[in-house]
Parts: sequence; structure tokens; C-alpha cells
Amino acid sequence: MRNFTKLTVAAICVVSAAVSASAQNRTDLLWVIGDATPYGWSCDEATAIVAPSGSKVYSGTMYLEAGKDFKFLTKYDFGNMEYRAEDANATPGADGKVKLIYTAGDPDNKIHVSESANYLITVDTEALEATIVKSAYQDSQVRYASLFIVGSVLSTGYAVDEGVVMAQDAQEPLTYTANAIDLGEGTFKIATALKGSGTWNPQFWYFRDVDDASKMVLNAEGDNQWPINKAGEYDVKASLLTNTLDIKETASAGIDDVATHPADGPAAYYTIDGRKIANPAAGSLVIKIAADGTATKIRF
Repeated sequence: MRNFTKLTVAAICVVSAAVSASAQNRTDLLWVIGDATPYGWSCDEATAIVAPSGSKVYSGTMYLEAGKDFKFLTKYDFGNMEYRAEDANATPGADGKVKLIYTAGDPDNKIHVSESANYLITVDTEALEATIVKSAYQDSQVRYASLFIVGSVLSTGYAVDEGVVMAQDAQEPLTYTANAIDLGEGTFKIATALKGSGTWNPQFWYFRDVDDASKMVLNAEGDNQWPINKAGEYDVKASLLTNTLDIKETASAGIDDVATHPADGPAAYYTIDGRKIANPAAGSLVIKIAADGTATKIRF
């Protein structure tokens, strides 16, 4: 028996109802859906490819079955604007390119691949073009293009739809990370799909192994979560290859350690440990160097 108390379930239902629309307004996610995917046309299970904050280019790696259809949803339900193929029965060419249309009506053209495999999918919503190429990683099927941290450690608490993205590594697609995130004292767990996890069904959640806090267990008995005992900035890294979770305090670097940006140029962004980045990920904490050289720590 799943050991959620009646009080816990009641509280969860209130939170879930309060935030049920928020993922429908997220601009950092596109959901991949269709019978070519491991979960078919199930919106509950649909995985999301991710765009860095401010970007219109989404990417992620997942398994697709040959000769079957898929498309991209802007929200995790049907009946909204979608990205579909410009041509009927579209198959990526030698360069992996597929032209897209942005519509909620006809034509409902789908995309399909000619070989079953893991694919790196990139969708440029400004250019209306998808690039779908076989991943270098083919050892096992990749089901999730992203994961999400949810819990009392976040300012958004258990608002599932506002979970912090754990972005996928393109070269190692069973590795997911969220770097330099603010975590308070409390606990968290990891969601696999935003719509389904909002039902609180354990099949959509990774929990802490009861005997080993470094291990992750999907669809486990109980509601065992990872604790954070000291508020601060953390890097969280999950491996679905080994079912392990690594939680480390973010290595700190002072503003003085970040290169001064030219006063006449646009703003530049650096990670907390001083690495320059072009597109900060949603939910990440970065240092912004403004055109006048002013350094500010900001959350995307």
C-alpha cells in the first residue's frame, strides 16, 4: 500500500489544483508525442525537449520507432497550438531536416523516421524547422528527454508544473543535470513527466532508495525523498544508466573571478564557478555582466 496519509493527499490535491495551468504557460518546453514514442499518444507520459532561457531552439534525445508518427505539443494537452510537419508523411532527409508548420488546425501532418533508434531532436521554432539525427548513444532506449526537481526545497514547493528542469546531456543522454539551483532546507523528489506527475501516481516519480541515498528508485513504495539540511546553491546530477543521484554544493567563485565584460558590449553570462555561457538554462543561477561592467547574480 502506498503510504500517503489522507492529510497529505488532501494537501497535495490543493497544490495540484492551484498550479494545474502553469506548465501550459511554460516557454522552455515542447512535448514529443505519437505512436513512434515509447509512450504512444499518452499526454500523461509525454517527455519534453528543452530550450535554454530566452532561446527558441529546443533539444533532447529519445527513442523513436520506425514508420510511426510523432509531432510536438506546446502544452501537455491536445487542442492547442502544435508544431507539425509541413508535408504529409514527412521523413527527415540525409541532413535530418524537416520543415514545420505552427497550427492548431489542419493539416495534422506527422513526422516519422525510417529506422528505430535513439534520436537527437532539435526544433527551431523561429525557423520552423526540426533536425532529427541518430544519436551516437544506442546502448539502450532513452525514454526521457528531461527530468524535473520538485519539493519543499524550492520556492515553488510542490507545484509540479513549475519543477526545475534537469537538462539532458546530448553526448550522454541518460545523464541529467541542474546546476547552481537555490535549495532551501527540506526535501525533494524527481518527476519524469509533468502532466502525469501532477496526478501523484508514483509511476511518474523517482524516489530516494531507502537503504542508499545515492540511489534512485522509480515507482517505489512510500514517498522517500532526498533531504537538504543546509540551504544553498547545489548541483544535482542524475544517471538513469546507474540509477544514481549526486547532490553537491555548487563550487563558489567570487565576482572578481569572472572576466570583466567590455562596457560597450551586450550583457554576458557566467556560471557561479566562472564559466561563460551563451544561453542560461531555465532555473539556473548565473552572474550577469552588464554593458557597463556591473556584475549581478540573477535567477533565470
